[in-house]
Amino acid sequence: MSRIVAGAMAWTDEIEAPGGREDEAACAAAPRPCARHAAHATPGGLVACAAPEGRELAERRQAEQTLRESEERFRLTFENAPIGMAIVALDGGFIRVNHVFCEIVGYAADELARLHFQDITHPADVDADVGLLDRLRRGEIPRYQLAKRYIHKHGTIISVVLHVSVVRDERGEPIHYISQVEDVTARKRAEEERERLLAQLDTERRTLRTIFDSAPVPLLLVEGHGAGRLIANPTALELIGGAPERDRYADRLRRLDGTPIPIDELPSSRAMRGETIPGEEVVIVRPDGSYRTFLVAAAPLRDGAGAITGAVIAGEDISPLKELERMREEWTGVIAHDLRQPISTIVFKASMLAKQPQCSDVAQHILVSATQLNRLITDLLDVSRLESRRLDLSRAEVDLPALIRATVERTADATRGRRVDVEAPSDVPPLLADPGRLEQVLTNLLSNAAKYGAPGTPIRIAVERRGGEVIVAVENEGEGIPPEDLPRLFTRYYRTREARTGGAAGLGLGLYIARGLIEAHGGRIWAESAPGEKTTFRFALPLP
Repeated sequence: MSRIVAGAMAWTDEIEAPGGREDEAACAAAPRPCARHAAHATPGGLVACAAPEGRELAERRQAEQTLRESEERFRLTFENAPIGMAIVALDGGFIRVNHVFCEIVGYAADELARLHFQDITHPADVDADVGLLDRLRRGEIPRYQLAKRYIHKHGTIISVVLHVSVVRDERGEPIHYISQVEDVTARKRAEEERERLLAQLDTERRTLRTIFDSAPVPLLLVEGHGAGRLIANPTALELIGGAPERDRYADRLRRLDGTPIPIDELPSSRAMRGETIPGEEVVIVRPDGSYRTFLVAAAPLRDGAGAITGAVIAGEDISPLKELERMREEWTGVIAHDLRQPISTIVFKASMLAKQPQCSDVAQHILVSATQLNRLITDLLDVSRLESRRLDLSRAEVDLPALIRATVERTADATRGRRVDVEAPSDVPPLLADPGRLEQVLTNLLSNAAKYGAPGTPIRIAVERRGGEVIVAVENEGEGIPPEDLPRLFTRYYRTREARTGGAAGLGLGLYIARGLIEAHGGRIWAESAPGEKTTFRFALPLP
C-alpha cells in the first residue's frame, strides 16, 4: 500500500516534467529555434518535427491515463479495505481515511480531516504512540504494532490493534504514515469475560477443594471408568491408609457379615453405572486391623450432556450408634427375658384361679392383662430380632387355606361379635414358610380388623394365586384410613390419630412386625383404604 501511494506521487511529478506545452511555446518565441525544434525553421522541417511531437503527445496522454487508472485502483483498494485505513501526516493530522476507520471511531471523514491522531487516542496511550512514531520516522524500526485505545466520538473506549509504517520519497525522506486499524473491542471484552469466568471458576474450585479437604467425613471422587483416578480427602486417606488406590480402597470394604464386596458391587461401581445409593451400611477395615461400620452414600457425576464421568462417595462412621443399638437390643432382650418368667407364673396362677367360682371374675381380669403384657414383651423381642437381623424362620410346607381357618378359630375371642368369611380356592399350592410367623401376621391383621372396623360388620379373608405369588387379603368395613396415613402404617411405633383418640391399646408395633415377618419370607405387604367404606390389608408370598 505504501508503494502505491509513493508511486501515485511519482506519477504526479512526472506530469509536470520539462518538455511540456510551456517549453514548446518558449522555444517558438526565441530569435533562433532551439536544437530541439530546429525542424520548424523550414517548411520541410515542419513535417519532420510534427511526427515526433505527435508521438510525444500520445505517450503523455497514455501516461496520464495509466496514472488515473492507478490512482483509481488505489482509491478503490483503500476505500474497500476490510479493516480501518488512514494516511497520517508527519504532524499527526489525518490526510485520508476509509469508511471502516470512520465506523470504528464514529467520525466522518471531513471531521477527521480537522483532527490529529492524538485527539482520538486515549491519553494514557499517546506517549507510547508518539515515541514509536519518532523512532519510525528516524528509521530505527521499519514498522510497529501496538495495542491501544481510541476514544469514540460518543465517548466510549475502543480497543484496537494499530499497524503503522512510514512512506518515504526517492531520497528516503519520510512523507507520511500509513496505518491499519483493527477494532478488537468485542474480542477484548470476550477475553476479559473469559478471564473473569476463569477467576471465578478458580475461586469456586479452591472453595470446593477446601470444603472437600476439611470435611469431617471420608469423601472419595472417582474420575473416569476402569482404572480411573481416585481422589480422597484427608479423612478418607487416614481411613484407607496411604495413597488412594482403588484396589486398596476396595480391599478395605466388607459386608456386614464380614465377607468382601466384589469390585462390581462397590458403591462407586454402582454409581458409575448410574445408580444412586442414598445410604448403605458397610464395614471398613482400618489399617490397624480394627473394624468400623459406615453408612455409605454414592452418586454418579455427570457432564453437561448427561454422560457419567465419575462418582462421588461419602461415608459416615456410625460405629458408636451401632454400639448403642447393640446395647439397646441386648437390654431389651434381657429385660424381656427376665419379665417372661414372672408373667408366665402370673398367667398360670390366674388360669388356675379362674377355674374357682368364687374368684373367677378377678382371675379372668388378671389373665387378660397378663396375656396382653406377654404379647407386648413378645413384640419387643421380635422388634429387636428384626432390627438386628437375627430373626430365625422355621420353614416347613404350609397349607395356607388350612392355616387361615385354624387361625380364625384360635382368634375367636379377639373377633367376638364379628363374622369372619374365608374365601380360599382349593388349588392354592403349599408354601415353604414358617407357620407360626404367618399365624402371627394373620392374628395381627384380624385383631386390627376387629378393633377398627364398624361394630357388627363382617371380616373377609380372601386367598388367590396370581402368577408366582399367593396373595392374602383381610378386609373390614368402617371409617377407613386417611390417605396421608397409608404410607406410614408400617412404621415402627406409628399409630393413626383415630387409634390414639379411640383408646385402642397398643404400641404401634403390630404392623411393623408384620411387615418384617412377610419381608423375611421374601414377600411384601401393603394397605388399601376407601374412607368411610372399607380397609384392606394384603400380603403376597412367593411360591416355591
